Amino acid sequence: MKLYTSPNSPFSARVRIAARLKNIELETAPLPVGGLKSEEFRGLNPVAKIPVLVTEDGVSIPESEAILRYIEDRFPTPSLMPADAGERARVNVTIRLTDLYVMDPVIRLFAHLAPTSRDQRVVDSEVARWAQGLANLNDWLAPGLPQSEAGLTLAHCALAPALHLQTRIAAMLGLAEDPVRQHDALVAFYEDMKRHPVVGALLSDLTTAQHAYDLKAGRPPVAHWH
Repeated sequence: MKLYTSPNSPFSARVRIAARLKNIELETAPLPVGGLKSEEFRGLNPVAKIPVLVTEDGVSIPESEAILRYIEDRFPTPSLMPADAGERARVNVTIRLTDLYVMDPVIRLFAHLAPTSRDQRVVDSEVARWAQGLANLNDWLAPGLPQSEAGLTLAHCALAPALHLQTRIAAMLGLAEDPVRQHDALVAFYEDMKRHPVVGALLSDLTTAQHAYDLKAGRPPVAHWH
């Protein structure tokens, strides 16, 4: 299987974490000439975003959550989902809360990261949505996440890189404080993930790749925030 990705993508990191936890070899595929907007890549994913997984049969699967589900279905052992239906639902809700109420406002802030193109009114509005999303996610996460046969779950795979991105965006916006740090359950989860041999290594790789990307783009590095 081939994964069209970028080493600095937190969404791709989700997939790579799951693959490593399941001991699955994924071939990293370079983007076609012309990149994400090329006709060839849009044939794989019409919304022109990474990651995209291409199976041995040539089936293209975009969207990181869909890829995680495919990997779990295709390679069920060791499972990254709990056996209990209620605990499986808790994993699913965690991913949805993360993507809908935390990642969405953060992604909308991408257009305002550069001070020269920043609309502070938009930033203030989206930061408020982001803060509320984090507060809700923290309350949901406070009892902890279920475990699985593999130890971690798909929610761990999704949430750890998402929190890594929160820190990066807070630094790039020049916020006085990383908003994740205001929430005890999120901090405890993230610190635990940084110590995990698989997840921690992937998060470290993510920091290194993003640092190199910032230097190449001439932006102030923010790796020290991690």
